[in-house]
Amino acid sequence: MRALISTIRPACGGVAAKLEWVIAELEALGITPVLAWYEPWSCSPELSVPFGALLQGRQIGQRQQTSLGGHQGHGLGAWLPELEFTHFRPGDYWKTLVASCDLHLAVTGNPLCAARYSSLNLPFLAWIGSDWQGDRRDRVRQFPPVRRLLDRSVNAPVLRRLERQVLRAPKGHILTISQVTGRALAAIGGRPMDGVLYRPSDPQLFHPAHERREPWRLGFSGRYSDPRKQIDLLLVVVQRLMLQGWPVQLELTGEADGTFLRPRLQALGIADRVRCHPLLSPAQLAATLQSWDLFVIPSHQEGLCIAGLEAMACGLPVVSTRCGGPEDFVIPDQTGALVQGTTQATTQGMVQGMVQGMVQGID
Repeated sequence: MRALISTIRPACGGVAAKLEWVIAELEALGITPVLAWYEPWSCSPELSVPFGALLQGRQIGQRQQTSLGGHQGHGLGAWLPELEFTHFRPGDYWKTLVASCDLHLAVTGNPLCAARYSSLNLPFLAWIGSDWQGDRRDRVRQFPPVRRLLDRSVNAPVLRRLERQVLRAPKGHILTISQVTGRALAAIGGRPMDGVLYRPSDPQLFHPAHERREPWRLGFSGRYSDPRKQIDLLLVVVQRLMLQGWPVQLELTGEADGTFLRPRLQALGIADRVRCHPLLSPAQLAATLQSWDLFVIPSHQEGLCIAGLEAMACGLPVVSTRCGGPEDFVIPDQTGALVQGTTQATTQGMVQGMVQGMVQGID
């Protein structure tokens, strides 16, 4: 039996973490996972046919590769990739993949990857991290003016319609990663979602080791180049704590190359207080988390924050802004603290946690 997983291009981050868990569960059931995604034009322009190539006789292409532990993966192009909604239309190769598999899953950030199934009126199960608008709001702000106009007038209406189609699909089943995502999708789809599935942590790796904890070593794990992570808030808080005389050290992980932060660290005068790890294996991440005193989530939008759950599994208290998903698992005065996303509130929450004993940890 084969299961097709419609997703985004495999990389680091929350979607990759969910994919790894789903793949392991499928394999435990004797089901072969097959991954497929739209291969971004910016990464593989030869696979798609943009406006300027319509009259050149080009056809959309695909690239087969091994992905996430050696599994079969397919990166597919699209017609007119300038129009984002074309990324989610099931072309001929998508239909071939769909027909070759017995089960149809979508493991993704927003609901749109499941549109390939709902458009074909197929039964499917989707595991969703965010609504479409929340997933891309910051990215759209970075578009040049002409692209923003195209997005607002053409892309957005079609993508909203596709999102509603997925959420209302009679043969679709939607699981979310947090209560806040479930409420957002229910409001859009006009019906309750089918449940919340939290991505579990591996207890063989992520477990308390209080003897390894280093006082005043704080950390965050995630794709901190994503504007939603609001990493600059955490950097400014570290600067403030340093100026107040606290012996704070910050560690970051989740990016292949964190050197892009170097100018900002130097400008804030905290370059000697911050370490940016390269991408870490699960075992390396667990060992790193176990050495921290506190896990901090500075984001302004999180579907869940899987890394926060992994930190809690390692016994760390979590100080998080009120950004959505973490509110499911950060229980004030029990597992951490929830704060407003301001420099002052985040600083106070972190100092309170460090000074008043919250750092004794979670068993």
